This record gives sequence, C-alpha cells and structure tokens, in this order.
Amino acid sequence: MADAFAGVRLLGPPQTDGEYIALSEHESVHLHEYTRIYAVPGLYEYVVQERLQCRSPQVAAAGFLRAAAHLGLEPGSMTVLDVGAGTGLVGELVRHGGVAQVVGVDALAAARAASLRDRPGVYAGYVVGDFLHDDALREALRRYALGGLVSAGAFGGTHATPRALHNALALLPPGAPVAFTIDERWMDESDPDGFGAAVERLVAGGGLVVLERTRFQHRVTTTGEPIFYELLVGRTGWGDRSRTASITLSTTSVTGLDASMTVAPRFS
Repeated sequence: MADAFAGVRLLGPPQTDGEYIALSEHESVHLHEYTRIYAVPGLYEYVVQERLQCRSPQVAAAGFLRAAAHLGLEPGSMTVLDVGAGTGLVGELVRHGGVAQVVGVDALAAARAASLRDRPGVYAGYVVGDFLHDDALREALRRYALGGLVSAGAFGGTHATPRALHNALALLPPGAPVAFTIDERWMDESDPDGFGAAVERLVAGGGLVVLERTRFQHRVTTTGEPIFYELLVGRTGWGDRSRTASITLSTTSVTGLDASMTVAPRFS
C-alpha cells in the first residue's frame, strides 16, 4: 500500500491552517474531506491507520468483545450496529472477533460505497442516515434484531451529537453490550451540551451502565502531536436509577486489539 501512495504527504500548521493531505503537486485535501478520500481505494487506511497511527477501530472492537464476554453473550449469535462505519474497518474487526452480523450506519453515501468496494461481505446491511433524524433510521434498521453497538470516533466534534448517541442506544434492548470512542476534548462534564454530561445523564437515568472508561492515544496529528480519546465500554440499562456504574479511568495507552486487555476495568 505504501508504494501506491508514495507521493502522498501530510501537511499541518504552520504550513497550513489545519490537517491536510497532499495527494499530488496540484491537489491537497483536508483530512476530513471524507468523500474525496474515500473515493481512492485504500487511501483512508494508508493515511489514518498507517501514517497517523489511528487505533480507535482496534480499541473499540476489542472493548466491545470484552463487554460481550463479561455479559456472557455469544458473539456468534449477535447482530451489532456499527455507528459511523466508514470504510468498514471496525465491522471487519468485530466480525473477525466472532460477531455473526454487523449492520453499518454512516451519514455519507461515499462511506457506504467505499465499504462495499473494499470490504464486500462484512456488513449484513449498510444504511446511509443521520441519527439526528431518528425516525428514518429506525425504519431502515427495523428489519435487524440489533443486540449491541460499536463505534470508533463517530461521536463528538463535527461528527454525531449527544442526541445521536441517545437515539442510537435507544435502538438496543436492555443489557446490550456497547463500546465507543470519543475525543477527550468533548468529554468535559462541565459543558452541559457535551458528551461528558450526556454520558453522566444516561448513567444517572439508568440508560447506560459504564463498565470501563479508558484514556488512550487515538492517533497523532499530521505534525506528530498525540490526540487522546476515551473508550467507554458498557451495556444498555433498564431505566432503573439505582443501577449505576463504577467507572475506572486509566491513562494506559492502548496500542492494539489485544493490548487494550491490559486495562483492568471495574465491573458493576
């Protein structure tokens, strides 16, 4: 893959006003111009996974499989929702971990096209939609007996909002395993509109039981600075306010699918 993208360069401040990728002498695109990047087979994986050392897909997939094991669930009998599925890497990882079926959701049609092109057969279904428009997505996902949720980097920032997280979790039955990663900058609990406060409300209301909360290095920037995310692993609740979670926050840097097992969660 590296040979195919030998001319690709990473650009960042002060050379540019953000994170960019130089595809050629004549074309540079922002790192988050997903439609353009997804159009080139393998480009996203080369830039984000290889060059920027992104670990969120591996960390989220491993966290989900741990949650399922803790809950005594057999992955081979589960259908799992992958939110922000992108080109399909997370879906591929949980399928390799034994999950029977994965249903992908992404706001971009280009993501669905790239996934079907690069990872055919990974998803039992792949729906283009936005969880802020919950009714339309619920109708599209009605045919699937969803039993869990996994998501790598889809929530926070310019991506999905706290309301989208709430709507996605609402599609699951009680006791379903959940694992998702969020930029730690969006987890400030003092911000009432942020994810930190949203997660606290879900926990306090019994909608989510957090089994594990871990800080890890998500990736580096195009100029080499680390970006840290949080992994949240848990299960959907029963609406019982007395069912709260014990949360362990670790600063362990997770570097691979199995390495995240070094984190010792405190289960409730």
